[in-house]
Amino acid sequence: MIPLLSVFAAFSFVVMMFNLPLPGGTTGHAVGMGVASIVLGPWASILAISIALLIQAVFFGDGGITAIGANCFNMAIVGSLASYAAYRMISHRARLGSVRRVAGAGVAGYLAINFAALCAAIEFGIQPILFRDASGAPLYAPYPLSVSIPAMMIGHLTFAGLAEVIISAGIIAYLQRTDPGLLRLTAPDAPDVDEVSPRPPGAVSWPTPRKLWLGLALLLILTPLGILAVGNAWGEWSARDFGDPQTRQQIAAGSRHQLPPDHVPQGLERLSSVWTAPLSHYAPSFIRSPGFGYFVSAMVGVGLIIATCLLASWLLGRMHSERHPDREWAPSTRRRRRSFIEATIRSLLEAIQHTLFAEDMASANGLLQRLDPRVKLMGMGALIIAAITVRRIPALAGVFATAAVLAILSRVPMRILAARIWIAVGAFTGTIALPAVFLTPGQVMYRLPVLDWAITQQGLKAAGFLILRAESAATLSALLILTTLWTHLLAGLRSLRLPAVLVALLGMSYRYMFVFLQTARDMFESRESRLVGILAPADRRRLAAATAGVLLGKSIQLSAEVHTAMQARGFRGQIRLLDERHMDRSHWLQAAGFVAFAAAIVWMGR
Repeated sequence: MIPLLSVFAAFSFVVMMFNLPLPGGTTGHAVGMGVASIVLGPWASILAISIALLIQAVFFGDGGITAIGANCFNMAIVGSLASYAAYRMISHRARLGSVRRVAGAGVAGYLAINFAALCAAIEFGIQPILFRDASGAPLYAPYPLSVSIPAMMIGHLTFAGLAEVIISAGIIAYLQRTDPGLLRLTAPDAPDVDEVSPRPPGAVSWPTPRKLWLGLALLLILTPLGILAVGNAWGEWSARDFGDPQTRQQIAAGSRHQLPPDHVPQGLERLSSVWTAPLSHYAPSFIRSPGFGYFVSAMVGVGLIIATCLLASWLLGRMHSERHPDREWAPSTRRRRRSFIEATIRSLLEAIQHTLFAEDMASANGLLQRLDPRVKLMGMGALIIAAITVRRIPALAGVFATAAVLAILSRVPMRILAARIWIAVGAFTGTIALPAVFLTPGQVMYRLPVLDWAITQQGLKAAGFLILRAESAATLSALLILTTLWTHLLAGLRSLRLPAVLVALLGMSYRYMFVFLQTARDMFESRESRLVGILAPADRRRLAAATAGVLLGKSIQLSAEVHTAMQARGFRGQIRLLDERHMDRSHWLQAAGFVAFAAAIVWMGR
């Protein structure tokens, strides 16, 4: 898979360098999503296309460093999944050498690039609605949906889509003649999937990946043809393009003759200096010839992709050698199957162990454990609302400190909160908040060397607010769960006038979730003890689907048995509880204390 992954990532990188002239004076290109998803499968195709897009953005400034996420979503994810789904539906039960598979590949490539273009058009068109400056001018893309969708789709529905059809159908037809085995991964329903095509006696054949690399080398030689098409792709405008009269006319021609803004959008101008690519626009500064510079850039890009895939292969081999020093690095199907089953069983056991730990913690003699569950529901809810509404970091820090003190008084180990709550929430929220540190305008406190990114005081404050709020709310929620027995929590919810039907559903779901966890664990262990040898990928998929189907059947059977038992005991649709608890004066005073404390924090942090 790794050699095929590298060749298709390199192919996608190179084929995107061949610009095609589109109506309105803009350009477009094929991507190779269709053929990649057909040969590699959708998930490996997502990885291959993403590698190509990442190399383009980081080293050549193509697509933009701040648009990597959008480009990967549009082309790698949406394009790969759309093409795979279309190909599987059209070529269902067709032979590997069938013409229907060639037609399916063409349709898959056509749909993939147009779905990707539509996503990009919508992303361009909604930006003037979502992002404006104080004067109402768009911060980034200036054209609405009524302009962006036609501008993007007309060219992709015609020229770019046709190019993707030719590439996808042509390569699949070539593989049908040379190595149909490469098509087996995404054709498990083909009637001849297990047949081996006979080879003439004495015939010598090169491996198909080597042939693909030779074809890619030919494309590399022809890459200077990619700069013959004049004009930029619609939407891929730099800040200086808005000040160039000729480029402004080209933008207007491709945008239904609507001129762009007179001034550079502020957001686009600010982000244009975030990253300067070493070989910007595939034009190395030390090479005078544009054609030769384009060729050298293509060679460098392909080399970087190969190096990335080789590095991944080396890291996998090193990890395997450290775990199994007596074995050679040969990733086999057997090892992957065993690790999947073992990991599944381990995750099921961990789920049960975490729940048992929470039940033991709720039975401890701590401060929160002694409180009525209704008091805890109201008190923790009030503190969470306070954490969300305060506007000052000291007040928010007070909420977090209160949560930590409550954890200590309730005998909840700090290491448990740190491992399960603080680290996970901090990592996730920190990833979201990190761009605010550099993109929020304000007083510059520090500049990163080399990158020259400015860290502002206002950016640090915004990131700190987001992280501290998430940590405080998550800690309070965890304390409520860890210090309250599930049955008591349900009783508290019912006392707070939650419908009895919903409380009963929660209680039954919680109870039978563990029944099914235990059943699933027993099924996996039984399967593993009865399997001998190495299963083919199709057999592993059938095994997983059969296991899920059996578990679903057991759940339906159990629900019928439970309902029958309930009817035998007098259930006729009306939910009744054994006891209705009511709060006394001490409970109301405790809840009022929590609410008053939360209100004081909100008042101080307003």
